[in-house]
Amino acid sequence: MTISELGSIGELIGAIATVATLLYLALQIKANTQAEKYNAIKDIINSVVGWLSRLGDSDEMMDCWTSGTKSFNNLSTKDKVRFTSAATELLAAIEATLETAKSGGIKEESVAAVRAMVFQLMRNPGVREYWLAWGQNSFAQDFAREVESIIHKAVEVDPKEPGPLPFYMP
Repeated sequence: MTISELGSIGELIGAIATVATLLYLALQIKANTQAEKYNAIKDIINSVVGWLSRLGDSDEMMDCWTSGTKSFNNLSTKDKVRFTSAATELLAAIEATLETAKSGGIKEESVAAVRAMVFQLMRNPGVREYWLAWGQNSFAQDFAREVESIIHKAVEVDPKEPGPLPFYMP
């Protein structure tokens, strides 16, 4: 076997090794992407569950939320701060969900569920008052536009029609 033939065999082995390395990297990237999608969803779920827990674990916070959903403008300054904190926390998690969905990081069913959550929130007159006073200027413009379009649909629903607690508080 000549040196030229050995060189050709070496090039072939190098090419095979390069292809194998690229395949391995592609598999690793795919696995990492799946893990990132899972982590994004888990973080959002944890945010909403944490919000629900803080609301349910405190009578003071629950009273504030219940009163605030009826009329944000009639809350005391202290309760306006509490309500704003709770509403902003939940809407920030929702905004993160919709932003993550833009890159394909979240399933369409999850996006639909989050939009339904916003719909139920915006059925509350006090949440709409909060949105006009503070919320619409506290979030990204594309999210604010989406919430505005949801509000137009939410105000058309009969207030007597039930909705999921604590998102809709009749």
